[in-house]
Amino acid sequence: MKRVLILGCNEITKRLLTDLCRHRSYASDICLASRQKQDCDELKNLAASMGVRVVTSGIDMNNVEGAMMMVKIFAPDLVVNLLPPELAMEAMNLAAKAKADYIDGTLFGVPDIPSPTSLLSKQFKMFAEFQQNGKTAVCGAGFVPGAVNTIIRRAAAVDFRKISGIDIVSVSGEKPSAQGGDKTEVDDTLYSEDVKTPEAKVYTGPVKKVFYIENGRIIETAPLSVEGSSASGSKVYLASSPMITDLLKEIPDVNNARYFKLGRKPSKEHVAPKDKLDLLEELGLLSEKPVKVGNVEVAPVDLLAAILPKMTDNAAAAADPVEVKAKGIASYEIYITGRSKRDDKDITRSYIVRGDNEQAYEKYNVSAFDQMKGSALIAGVKLMCRDKWKKPGVFTPAAFDFDFYYNAFTMEGIRVTEGEGRPF
Repeated sequence: MKRVLILGCNEITKRLLTDLCRHRSYASDICLASRQKQDCDELKNLAASMGVRVVTSGIDMNNVEGAMMMVKIFAPDLVVNLLPPELAMEAMNLAAKAKADYIDGTLFGVPDIPSPTSLLSKQFKMFAEFQQNGKTAVCGAGFVPGAVNTIIRRAAAVDFRKISGIDIVSVSGEKPSAQGGDKTEVDDTLYSEDVKTPEAKVYTGPVKKVFYIENGRIIETAPLSVEGSSASGSKVYLASSPMITDLLKEIPDVNNARYFKLGRKPSKEHVAPKDKLDLLEELGLLSEKPVKVGNVEVAPVDLLAAILPKMTDNAAAAADPVEVKAKGIASYEIYITGRSKRDDKDITRSYIVRGDNEQAYEKYNVSAFDQMKGSALIAGVKLMCRDKWKKPGVFTPAAFDFDFYYNAFTMEGIRVTEGEGRPF
């Protein structure tokens, strides 16, 4: 049994605390710590009758000395980080100084375009500290990359003699952004570029590249350049993902890998609205001659250009739609092509995890994907409490036996449907 410090108070905290208290072989003592201590106190009251000693504490990750004092008082064996990903390094530093093991669910600081020499994520900068302490840090033990990497490694061992390609498709649910966004339309919005450079009538899309792996090489390309269809028929588009970076670093034998997600194509053709420009011209607001406003001189056209939306921002938003509450069925689909271990023939197999968003919100107040993330992370915490993941340094779940983790997260409700299929 472990003394477990849980940083952060959210729906995953509630699920994890309930599980650790219900099955007392995992933890002897639990500390819940969050900036809002009252949230932790509410969860402590829920667990009060379950037999495990639970204490709470307020913690400010920006106050290093105060946070370290709290950690020293509790003296954890394991630190579970449920804080936002951008606080991962601060949480890892606390665990390292306390000479405790550590686990989190998300990779932080994954490079936009990886290179053969780049780290998988910023968490791996802490490798030496944990190795010297003889302690284990497991990062990304949520659904992505942890569970997905495990599904792929298990498929490679059970079903394939050799893998030639992997396509991963993420569909978070039915969203307005995924509907009716594929038609090329005329965009007559008045943009900043219209008043400053009105001769520029066509915008060809965002400049930020995405990447995939082809024949072992990292290939950069424009977003939305490749379109596909999920098992449910949703339009999905080529995108970057930490999952592909994880495959590149953890399973280098995979020479071809792509990631697709929901998206919508931005309107390619933009026509500046002549009636609006004519009115602005008539009012003198397109003039480049400065006028004095108080003690400041400013050209009217410069003021307009500063307050109008930019085409670049609009296109980027279209390529990566704003998240809204997901509806319907979410699915995470993995299509693997290669030589069959059974008869040495070329095959494609699918491995699909589905979740119902409405049920997830009703039961846990989170999306189906967040429910999957929580289930995978809870499975990892239990493995660490039982010392099934034990190796000095910083790792992802890919460093450990896939059977342990696969069995653990299926017991937490992540169900993988396998089947024969055509290449994605």
